[in-house]
Amino acid sequence: MKPIEYRAETVEEAIRLSQADLGAYEDEMEVTIKEKGSKGFLGIFGSKESVIEVSLLDKHWERKLHDFLKGILKSFDEETFSEVKLVGRTYRVRIEGEEVARLIGKHGKTVAALQHIMNIYANRMAPTKVNVTVDIGDYRLERKRLVEEIAHRTAKSALSKRNKIIMEPMLAFERRLVHEVISQYEELKSYSVGFEPYRKVVVEYSERKHSYDRKSDPKRRRYESVRPNSDRQSA
Repeated sequence: MKPIEYRAETVEEAIRLSQADLGAYEDEMEVTIKEKGSKGFLGIFGSKESVIEVSLLDKHWERKLHDFLKGILKSFDEETFSEVKLVGRTYRVRIEGEEVARLIGKHGKTVAALQHIMNIYANRMAPTKVNVTVDIGDYRLERKRLVEEIAHRTAKSALSKRNKIIMEPMLAFERRLVHEVISQYEELKSYSVGFEPYRKVVVEYSERKHSYDRKSDPKRRRYESVRPNSDRQSA
């Protein structure tokens, strides 16, 4: 975010003006004093305004997103602990509590909806494009292990049957995990089909990866490089 300039009779007034305008606390701002004002002669002649430049710190956006999250959590009437931390360009949201199953929902649909809403809000709020990930009670970690296990089983099935397998609909981060697992198998390829929230991963056996590629054969390339021109023309 580019620094925003504020002018007032004094530096203190300029800071108060910026806080009211930006909805920020003083410790959430980086203030640079460009010019200190002066009253001039008799407070009339030669008077100058104070000029400051204000940049918002990461903690401001973290608080704004956290306040938005708290408003949503109130509707669930659950006692929870939550925190928001900006890492790079990703806001990592963590929610803990004794009864958080309702926040996760069946097959993670509720937490996925919460993450979607927070992504929309964060990108409208923040000055640059960001991403939001929401983890409730280590759900993402446990789900990651399960999805990777399912992906490996699917890969082995596709290899043994040499066919195509269409998996069940998954969330975006789950599909990424599947693609990462399938990329470890040279004989397989994966791609996503369909539209949200029913988008699925297809795991497919690819015979083309086993076919002989004359151009990629290093021995043939060396042979081509030493053949006489007459031989190349007659080939």
